[in-house]
Parts: sequence; structure tokens; C-alpha cells
Amino acid sequence: MKRSWIGLAMLVVLLVIALLVTWGMDRIHEPIARELELAADCTLTGQWEKAQILASSAGTEWEKWAHFRGCFADHSPMEEVDAEFARLMAYSAAGEEAEFAASCSELSKKVKAMGEAHGLSWWNVL
Repeated sequence: MKRSWIGLAMLVVLLVIALLVTWGMDRIHEPIARELELAADCTLTGQWEKAQILASSAGTEWEKWAHFRGCFADHSPMEEVDAEFARLMAYSAAGEEAEFAASCSELSKKVKAMGEAHGLSWWNVL
């Protein structure tokens, strides 16, 4: 009987950890995606400097959480996002505004998908 209680306690601890990771991944990625989408909008409205600052801030925030994300996420999408951030910085340095805006939008969707992939939904349970 004692082993059953220990097993139940371990399952509860694992459930709590999984729920915290789910909450944390969404909390981390949503603001990054929002900043990137805002950077794309700023670029299209002629606010180039503000767009560059927002994109740089999103990149810094992305790097800040690399170790946490690496513990729980698939590394292939992470590497794609890293490569897209590198491309984004090259567009920024070259002054390629249209490519920069497109890259920000694409990156925003990828980052948002990264957070949503760890969310609690019925298709993740099946």
C-alpha cells in the first residue's frame, strides 16, 4: 500500500511539472512572437529603426530562454528559428526592409508555433 502512495505522489509531481512547462513555454514564446509581428508592422509603416529595435529585443529574449527551451522542445524547429534570426539580422544590416518584414512575420509564426506545440490540447493527448 505504501508503494501505491509513493507512485501516486510521483505521478502528481510529474503532472505538476508538465503543467508548469506548458505554462512556461507559452509565457516565453507569446511575447517574442508579438514583438516580431509588431516589428513587421513597423517596417511596413516606415518605422524602420523601431522595427530593428523590436527584432533585436525579440532575438535577445529568444536567446535568453535557449537552455530552458532546449530541455523540453524538439531541436529541429529551434535550429530553424535560430537560422531565421540570423537571416533577419543580415536583412537588418543590409537595410532590406521588405525581406526583413517578411522574415519577421515568418519568424513570428514559427515562434508562436513553438509555444503552442507544448500547450495542453486534445490533439496532443491522442
